[in-house]
This record gives sequence, structure tokens and C-alpha cells, in this order.
Amino acid sequence: MSYSYLLDTNTLSDFIKHPTGKIFSKIQEVGEEKICTSIIVACELRLGAEKKKT
Repeated sequence: MSYSYLLDTNTLSDFIKHPTGKIFSKIQEVGEEKICTSIIVACELRLGAEKKKT
């Protein structure tokens, strides 16, 4: 499988805050199968979510 877009923390954070915004539109345009992120970004988002709970 070949990915075209590697989404960073800021991009995914914006997507979470605005789930029907510009990023959603772009994902729909290119197709979900072309989107990926890194384990580092996933960990940053998880850490941010945990910090926000406290």
C-alpha cells in the first residue's frame, strides 16, 4: 500500500476539533486509504488527551 499524506499532530488535532472541516474534505477527496500518521503523533495525541482529563 502506498500512502500520499502523513498527517501531523496539528493537522489531526484540527480534524478532531472540526470533524467536518477542510481536513475532512481533503480526506474525502483523496480517499482514506491514502492517509496515515506516525506512532509518535498517535502518542502525542493520546498524551494530550490524558492531560486534558486532569
